[in-house]
Amino acid sequence: MKRGLIMFLLAVFTWPAVAQEVQKEDTMDRIELCRKNYTALFGGDALTGTGTDPELMDILQKYIFGEVFAVGDLDLKTRELITCTVLSVMQTLPQLKAHAAAALTVGVTPVELREAVYQCAPFVGFPKTLNAVSVVNEVFRERGISLPLEAQGTVTEADRYRRGAT
Repeated sequence: MKRGLIMFLLAVFTWPAVAQEVQKEDTMDRIELCRKNYTALFGGDALTGTGTDPELMDILQKYIFGEVFAVGDLDLKTRELITCTVLSVMQTLPQLKAHAAAALTVGVTPVELREAVYQCAPFVGFPKTLNAVSVVNEVFRERGISLPLEAQGTVTEADRYRRGAT
């Protein structure tokens, strides 16, 4: 089941890069686009050739930030919300930490990020959602965001069933 979900998510997120002609931003090649997107999300430089696996990181960064990001019309906020949701579902928590910080950097609000992760609970269960929330809260604390965030509930015990059915 888990392998099937992973294969499905990989197909969903990589198919656009295969199925569509990559749309380049002006005359920017994939390396320039990679560097631009990476810096916007994470600060710092992409394609540094450092670390224990520089070749893998160069391949990953050029593909994700230089090709996949060139497909479609999603803004960085939407891309990062989707990425954080998928990483939460897949329980790839170290990557979730990096992308939660990137989401905040590109303008996703703490409430938007929290709510995107909360929405995973009915599909992956509360234990996995709690793991993801814990990572996101760690990023919030590192960014000086006070916890708990303001409650966003819109229903009461008396009307939740009726409002949920409509």
